[in-house]
Amino acid sequence: MKRFTQNFFYTIIFTLLYGTNPLQTYAQCPTDINSSGIVDGEDLLELLATYGMSCEGLPSFEPSISEIHYNPSTQQGSDNLWEFVEIYNPHEFGIDIGGWYLADAVSAIVPNSTWLEAGSYVVFANDTSSYNQLLPFTIIIPFSGSSSLHNSGETIRLMRSDGSQSDFVTYSDYGEWSSEPDGGGPSLEWKGPGFDNTLPSSWAPSNAFGGSPGHANSTWAD
Repeated sequence: MKRFTQNFFYTIIFTLLYGTNPLQTYAQCPTDINSSGIVDGEDLLELLATYGMSCEGLPSFEPSISEIHYNPSTQQGSDNLWEFVEIYNPHEFGIDIGGWYLADAVSAIVPNSTWLEAGSYVVFANDTSSYNQLLPFTIIIPFSGSSSLHNSGETIRLMRSDGSQSDFVTYSDYGEWSSEPDGGGPSLEWKGPGFDNTLPSSWAPSNAFGGSPGHANSTWAD
């Protein structure tokens, strides 16, 4: 905390003296609290207003599991080529997700120092070569080892780098879950911010064949 505070004030002093922000190379630096593109007095006031406040019980601003393509249609190709899990940052600032990982259903680890920009996506793919050309501006991370998604359903966990759980989804192809994503062509899409992604009612089959990896979910327009 001491180092963070020192860096925060050094950044403000540098900006006042030289008129530039030394952290401007980032689309959103952590100390730019009001997302103005510069660390300024308003950021300082916001920090002082909450100084000493406990973070316990406050909402966490983290990415969400936003799309699951667990059984691609045979028209698209085999599961081992087109399966993917997508996470999305719905917040107005970037998040350092270096060292985060998927667990349980599949294994995949995010490289260190990976920055997930505001409104951006990470696609965890069974075969990254299937998506590299389709998604040139999206972070694509391979499943580890022999990981693959079960067609009947299982639990996908998004874990922080310290081993604690950030998010999870237990999907299925029966009950309250749509069966269309089970080989019918669509992916399984989260309905978006405002919907609890742990609930079946917060998910729907994609309107796009093969889903919408790396882009706004096709169902969000509904």
